Amino acid sequence: MVAVAISSIALLSFIGLVITSIEMEDYARKMTEAVLIGDDRLKEIERSGYPEPGQKEGLIDDEDPQGFSYRVAVTDTAIDGVRQVEYEVLWDNKKKSVNLVAFIAKR
Repeated sequence: MVAVAISSIALLSFIGLVITSIEMEDYARKMTEAVLIGDDRLKEIERSGYPEPGQKEGLIDDEDPQGFSYRVAVTDTAIDGVRQVEYEVLWDNKKKSVNLVAFIAKR
């Protein structure tokens, strides 16, 4: 009887560890995907030329409203001809996010 009780406690602890491990793997996967999305979008903005100041937000994929969304803000800096682009990728109903920042110079 004592062995069954000890085994049950150990099994419950192991199950909790597995659940935590799965949650951490999911977070790491989504964080990696968000960074890759943000990096791609910043490169698109840089290739398109000198961005206009302003803010914009929306869905990364219009067909997946529960997926990733974004916010982008372009602001002037203290240096003439250089703008700051802040690109934020959000997921999990906008509870989690990653921010990427780039500085783009006028050519």
